[in-house]
Amino acid sequence: MTVPTNKATARSYFEKFADLTVADAIFCPEVQFHYPLGDLDGLDDVKRYLAAVRLAFPDIRFAVHALFGEGDLIAARWTLTGTQTGELRGRPATGKPVAVPGNTIFRFRADRILEMWITFDPARLL
Repeated sequence: MTVPTNKATARSYFEKFADLTVADAIFCPEVQFHYPLGDLDGLDDVKRYLAAVRLAFPDIRFAVHALFGEGDLIAARWTLTGTQTGELRGRPATGKPVAVPGNTIFRFRADRILEMWITFDPARLL
């Protein structure tokens, strides 16, 4: 595993967000997400989360402003943009666009994402 390879995988996560056809290739089966709205444990939980976010924000995009890393860790600073046209976590669609800045730290094992720590302001998303 190398930092450039892990950076490429992290960038792929943002570029192909919620594309479940690539999830098995970029995540370890025991992947864990730690984020402000609750933790996710395992690939099935992560896939359900990604699909739900994609349904709520079909036009979701991430602008990655910085990627840097060392060893098995990669950090990213990003901004999510999209329009909520579907329900999210029991909240009806608002039809409003959002711009949410955040940070993610990825931990890798064998060139796949094993763990993620995601920070953002949930109020800006919801």
